[in-house]
Amino acid sequence: REWIEQGRLNALSQIKEVSEDEWVSLGSRPEFAVQQSNETSAPPVAAGNAQAMVNGPGIFMMVLAIICIPLTLLGLAMNLFAGSLGSILKDLPPELADQLIRDGAIGIAQNGLSLVANIVILTGAIKMRKCQSYGLAMTASILCILCDWGCCCLGLGAGIWSLVVLSKPEVKAAFQ
Repeated sequence: REWIEQGRLNALSQIKEVSEDEWVSLGSRPEFAVQQSNETSAPPVAAGNAQAMVNGPGIFMMVLAIICIPLTLLGLAMNLFAGSLGSILKDLPPELADQLIRDGAIGIAQNGLSLVANIVILTGAIKMRKCQSYGLAMTASILCILCDWGCCCLGLGAGIWSLVVLSKPEVKAAFQ
């Protein structure tokens, strides 16, 4: 009853008695009928409101990821080319050729990690807009802060906005 008052449970929450084998919705239990009548109308409004709240940061993160993925692929191609440039141009000093190979290898690793991170950001943002997979949405938000610095630090703003919205109780409840 205390969890219902705190908003941690609603009529759609699944519960199970210790002696029972099956999970049932809280709203189907007569002993919670009083709380259920108060809670029945609130979750749909909160779920719709939560969906509207996550829509903005979700779209923002999706756009950033869609921009960053092709740029990362371009960076990968350039690093592959730069790494092989040392072996193509025989007139380069050995120090410069070695530096190009090292920079190319480091760039390939960085761009590869960035590509994976942006795919996770895109997937998490899509799931966030559907109010699915709270953990993936949080991960995508954090990765957006850490990885999408290329466009005037827009990833920082999108990630923080997303974390603030995802931390709200009504949004958390919509994911459950």
